[in-house]
Amino acid sequence: MSKMPEAILYKKTKNKNVRCQVCQRRCVIAPGKTGFCQARLNKNGKLYTLNYGLIQGIQVDPIEKKPFYHFKPGSMVPSIGSFGCNFRCKQCLNWSSSWGRPIPKKQPPISPQELIKRIKNSGYKAIAFTYNEPTIWVEYVLDVARLAKDRGFSTLYVTNGSWTKETLDKIGPYIDTANIDFKGFTQKTYSQQGAFLGQIPEMAKYAQKKHHIFLEITTLLIPTINDDPKELKKMSEWIASNLGKKTPLHFSQFDPLLAPDPEFKKLPFTSRKTLDMAYEIAKKAGLEFVYIWAPNTDKRLYNKSDLICPKCNALCIKRTGWQIEILNVNQKGHCTKCNENLNITL
Repeated sequence: MSKMPEAILYKKTKNKNVRCQVCQRRCVIAPGKTGFCQARLNKNGKLYTLNYGLIQGIQVDPIEKKPFYHFKPGSMVPSIGSFGCNFRCKQCLNWSSSWGRPIPKKQPPISPQELIKRIKNSGYKAIAFTYNEPTIWVEYVLDVARLAKDRGFSTLYVTNGSWTKETLDKIGPYIDTANIDFKGFTQKTYSQQGAFLGQIPEMAKYAQKKHHIFLEITTLLIPTINDDPKELKKMSEWIASNLGKKTPLHFSQFDPLLAPDPEFKKLPFTSRKTLDMAYEIAKKAGLEFVYIWAPNTDKRLYNKSDLICPKCNALCIKRTGWQIEILNVNQKGHCTKCNENLNITL
C-alpha cells in the first residue's frame, strides 16, 4: 500500500498550485507545501494525502463517550484517528495529533482491509472516526467506511462539521451517524477558539437531509467564550427548526487544566449554573433531548444524562456514567408507555 496516495478532492490551478476541496478552508497550496491541516501535500502540481492508513491505534470505548446517546446505546465501539486538523482549537484535548504532529515514520500504514479484519476478529461490528478531524483523511475514511458497510458495520463520524458538500457527497452514503461539535453560532465565537464557522450549520443540514446521516450535536461550554445566552438561544432555535426538535444536544464542561493554550488555562471550569442555564435555553427552544455530558463539577459528578420521554415523562434510559439501563424503549425506538418517538436506534 502506497504511503502517499493522491488526494481525491482537489483542483489544479495556475503555476502548479492546487485548491483542496476537502474542508471549507479550501486551501490553495503551492508546490512543496502542505495545507493548513499539514496532512495534504502539493507535489509537483498534484495533491497527496500524508496520513493514509496512519492510525493512532484502535481504542474501544462506550458509544456514549463519543458522545452518542441515541444511536445503539450501551454498545462498545472501536475508534480510530490519525494526525492533522483544519482547526487549532485552544481547548483541544487531542492537540498533540490534531495540530499536525506526524505519527512516527517507522509505523507502517494499516490497509482498510486489515483494519476491518482486526475489528471483526475482535468481535465488533462498528467503527468510529474520531480524535483528529476525520475529514482531513477522507480518502482513508471513505475506503474504510465503504468496506465497513459492505461487512454490515455501523459507521460513526465525530467531527467539527467543516466538511464540504463535495466531501459529504463522497462519504455520506457510508456514514450512519455523526456527532458535530457546534462551538458557538457566530464567526467571532469560533475565531476566539482558533476555529471558523464557515458553512458548518448548512452542511449539517445537508448531511441530514441529503444523506440521511443521523445527527447529534455537542457544545463544550467555555466561560466568557461561548456561553452567551443570546447566542445559545439562537443556536438552539436553529437546531430545532432545521435539524428537528428531536435532535440530541449535549452540553459539556470545560476543564482549563486540559487546554493547551496558556490563556485558556486561566479560564474557570464551567459552572453548574452555566450548564443548567444552557440546558434550560435549549429546552425552551423546543429541543426534546438535551443532555449535560458527564462533567466533573466541584469534585462531584453532575450530569443530566437520562433519556426522559418528552410526552409522558417516563424514564426510558437511565445512565450512570457510561453505564446504561434501557427501561422503556421498544425496538422501534418509541416509548413503551405512550409510544412517543424517541428518535433512537437500538
